[in-house]
Amino acid sequence: MLDAEKLQEMKDKHIISEEDLVDQKHRMSARILRKEQPFSSRSGIVYIILAFFLGAVGVHNFYAGYWKRGLIQFFCALISPYMMFLPLMFTAIWALMELLFVNKDAKGVFFRGNRRIILILRLVSVLVLFWFASSPDMMVHDLNFEAIE
Repeated sequence: MLDAEKLQEMKDKHIISEEDLVDQKHRMSARILRKEQPFSSRSGIVYIILAFFLGAVGVHNFYAGYWKRGLIQFFCALISPYMMFLPLMFTAIWALMELLFVNKDAKGVFFRGNRRIILILRLVSVLVLFWFASSPDMMVHDLNFEAIE
């Protein structure tokens, strides 16, 4: 691995150009910044799984440290039977948006975990939800309503 002094020596010996020197220094600084970026003790994979299965109740927000959001979602889930389950549908959509877009915990630190696996889990969860929503068993127009005589 090259360091800044070796790069400067290579430039002085005309092995690399000034543009290559600047480019290599930018790459080194980006690599250093990536290594120093803190990661949360909380897993992004666990967050997504909790959001998918228990998101409407707010469990994923409690896990990530978002206590206010979690309490609001939990309260909406509790009052849902008294309001024709509309708050529960609202919190389910809210949880889906968080599943797709939240990458940090409440302290502002990125979740740990493999980014590709997290992306795949997000895509799979959206595909499963679309498949479930388009399932013929779930279509209201397929129900057979007959008059009771």
